[in-house]
Amino acid sequence: MKRTTSSFTLHPSSLKTMIALLIISHSASIASGVKDLIEQMAQGRVQIAAAGGTLEGDLGTSVDLISHALERLAGADEVLVLVDMGSAIMSAEIALELSGIPFRISPAPLVEGALVAAIEATRPGATINEVAAAAERALETKGIALAAEHVPHEPPAPAPPEGAGVEITLTIKNKVGLHMRPAKDFVQTASRFSSTIRARNLSRPERPDGNAKSMIDIMKLGVALGNQIHIRADGADAQAAIDALAKLVADNFGE
Repeated sequence: MKRTTSSFTLHPSSLKTMIALLIISHSASIASGVKDLIEQMAQGRVQIAAAGGTLEGDLGTSVDLISHALERLAGADEVLVLVDMGSAIMSAEIALELSGIPFRISPAPLVEGALVAAIEATRPGATINEVAAAAERALETKGIALAAEHVPHEPPAPAPPEGAGVEITLTIKNKVGLHMRPAKDFVQTASRFSSTIRARNLSRPERPDGNAKSMIDIMKLGVALGNQIHIRADGADAQAAIDALAKLVADNFGE
């Protein structure tokens, strides 16, 4: 569901647009827990506020509490809202329309969607439409992972022949593989470069290859300890991109 107020204006450059996240749940504990979780991913680079429960401390939602949460997002140009159930939407709309801040309410799952949105929002130049679209794809990684359980593993596929781009095959040695935090670091590193960067898991050929700048695509690779990933970069800074990603992997993502 998408709503905007009449005060919505487009900025000359999306690089100047500050996208904030608002987490709304019928439970105060859930709202604050999701906020704590995604703040670990955003590391202070995205404004995040949460509102849960009623003023009396019961299960439900409160326009007043949501309005108070919005006050903590001062300076945000746009707000992406994630809710736990549809009945929270009415309270969210009232509070947001009163605030005058342009907003969009996402149909994405609360936890997975908020995590992906927080990471996507840290990408330079990300628009609210791009952040919202990424959040809505958040469950794709779970579907791919569960479907893959029923697909027999095959020997690693050979790397494609070398072409104009720069390629490398790396072995993941950190114990958690490319799970949420390492995947976030991988995506943020790749996003620093203008080159097109693709990655695939040679150890899991049933998994699709993906855009190295997409959190969803990287999570879909299902990279675990000991897996080999093939990375190809095409563009003016392809070698620098490959070098940076190789260093990140060699350093075990700082763990």
